[in-house]
Amino acid sequence: MKIIVNPAADGGRLGREWPQIAERLGGFGLSAPVVFTEAPWHATDLAAEAVSEGVQRVVVAGGDGTVYEAAEGLHRAGGGELAILPLGTGNDGARTLGIPSDLEEAARAAVNGRIRSVDLIRIGDHAVFNAIGIGLTGDINDRAMSIKAAKIPLLRGIFVYLVAALASLFRYRMQKVRMVTGEADYKGTMLILAVHGGPTTGGGFALTPAAVPDDGLLDVCLVEEVGPIGRLMRLSAAMRGALGSKKGTHELQAPWLELHFAEPLPAHLDGNSVTLDPPLARFEVLPGALKVVVPER
Repeated sequence: MKIIVNPAADGGRLGREWPQIAERLGGFGLSAPVVFTEAPWHATDLAAEAVSEGVQRVVVAGGDGTVYEAAEGLHRAGGGELAILPLGTGNDGARTLGIPSDLEEAARAAVNGRIRSVDLIRIGDHAVFNAIGIGLTGDINDRAMSIKAAKIPLLRGIFVYLVAALASLFRYRMQKVRMVTGEADYKGTMLILAVHGGPTTGGGFALTPAAVPDDGLLDVCLVEEVGPIGRLMRLSAAMRGALGSKKGTHELQAPWLELHFAEPLPAHLDGNSVTLDPPLARFEVLPGALKVVVPER
């Protein structure tokens, strides 16, 4: 077993409090060598190296971005099990899998939990753990990262994303796209495209509330362009898991999806900011591609 810690998680709080947290984990029965991430995407290399060293179980202490990076490292290495200590800002992937936010319960699950095989989402060279957001949600994520970097007191969890969303709602400029699956072909405006394995992103925005992380399908939600008030209403609906009821929302499930577009698009991969370059992005599900340690029923 090895523990990968992102000291920058939760606005740097995890790094500051890690000595105390590590001591508590030992008391809960979780003790293993620790390595710290030093830069974005470092957890991918650390997880792959752990597997090459013969480590069976990699425990990730951090948020969604760090969990995704480690999951990708395990996938690239072709083995290992992922356990999660949800100590970041959003923790959507952990919540989907029923991993407790309580440190003691999460630690005991990491040591004694059962294995669940979950899907990953391939996009280009990446294999994403929980959620991909494109368009407005990508722009919101970029702003949220800036807020986190500023380390503003009292702004944590979903509140970081709410503040970022309010800024993006009135500034983001949408574009026209074509979305193709085996059964659908949409041409028109795109404000948001969510391609998910789990139901939520951004600390609780339920863009695909019916998503199940091991059903072998992508859950997709595309929202057409609306005005500023309509954007605000859709933000509110996403918080309630009711976005699908709004006019101009397209929901579907599919094993693959192609998005055609003419200009670069802001996007996030489980909270890690990227830019999608035209003219095409392809998404496909990788069924049961990752072993995750989850609490016993």
